[in-house]
Amino acid sequence: MQPSCAILIAASLATLGWLYTARRARRLARKQHTISVMLQASFHNEFRAALALIAPHLRKGECPEDLVEAADNDDLRTAFRFVLNHYEFIAAGLRNGDFDESLVRDSERGTILSLINSCEKLVWKLRDTRKREALYEHIIWLRRRWETKPPGFWQRLLECCIGRPLPSRRHNPHED
Repeated sequence: MQPSCAILIAASLATLGWLYTARRARRLARKQHTISVMLQASFHNEFRAALALIAPHLRKGECPEDLVEAADNDDLRTAFRFVLNHYEFIAAGLRNGDFDESLVRDSERGTILSLINSCEKLVWKLRDTRKREALYEHIIWLRRRWETKPPGFWQRLLECCIGRPLPSRRHNPHED
């Protein structure tokens, strides 16, 4: 074997080892960051109080119809918006590849899906009122991603290579 060929093979293997180590460190950091954010929320008194206030509505699967307009629902509206904003942040982090999706899905899937399913009318009313189509777009994306069948092998492989979920177009139920 030529010495130049041996050097090339050694350099290639060293590069592959470095790439694997860097990717593994990124995945571990992503998981640690996800755990930190989720733990901070679970120990945050204001978040727990807001979640407790909206829990009966989530169990029924509906958000009060007059939540946007009624002045007597200020506390409930604030609680819904606080929890929606928190999970919108989580969904944006997932969509951008900053959080570990499997960890969030395993621990928060039920809460996120029941929240967005019960609050979809509120979200669309807020979007229409503010004329902002991007309001809560990430949590709507996450619901569509988690309610349908999970991504197939090739999609997961591609997402693993790019380190984040594939982008998708915005969904507007007014177009359906």
